[in-house]
Amino acid sequence: MGCDGIRSCAFGDADAPERVEEVRAEQRKLLAADLVVLQFPLWWYGMPAILNGWVDRVFESGFAYHVPDPETGRMLKYGRGGLEGRRALVVVSAGDRAGSLSPRGISGSIDDVLWPLLHGTLWYTGMQPLRPHLVAEADSVDATRANRLERCLADRLARIDGEELIDYLPLDDEFYDHSIRLHDDVSPGLEGIAAHRRCGV
Repeated sequence: MGCDGIRSCAFGDADAPERVEEVRAEQRKLLAADLVVLQFPLWWYGMPAILNGWVDRVFESGFAYHVPDPETGRMLKYGRGGLEGRRALVVVSAGDRAGSLSPRGISGSIDDVLWPLLHGTLWYTGMQPLRPHLVAEADSVDATRANRLERCLADRLARIDGEELIDYLPLDDEFYDHSIRLHDDVSPGLEGIAAHRRCGV
């Protein structure tokens, strides 16, 4: 989908026939995919605005989210949704050192930094996120390191079918109460992001 600026992607005339067809074409690509790869430079701890605009347009209500369960009529989300059955890999480059985006780094773990995307967008719409692929110190890559980084990503993609998913808890009565808060006996002693993964159960 071509975007000639943020406004045309996120705020253009969404009802214009050519815009509607562009969105439908992108949605067909998502539905045909087993693995969705989002690759971007980390921008203020998230996606650049142009990619965010693409998500806003393509992951629309009734397609990616706000999809009713045919059995209960409840809206499917957090592990179920319009994009259920697909895995997602985020490949992100950052100018900072890898240590700064680790669990004890100043920015926190890259998994936590990307929580809004991994959990709030991908998992919310039913996709199963994999651990992000971080390319650190991306602003100082020479040809030798570029080749090494390319091989590393290619090796990961070659083995990705057997890779473990981020095991987020599904929105289910077993884990969450009516206010969508974890039951007291789920992930005892844990708070924050870590409490919403099965390893915390």
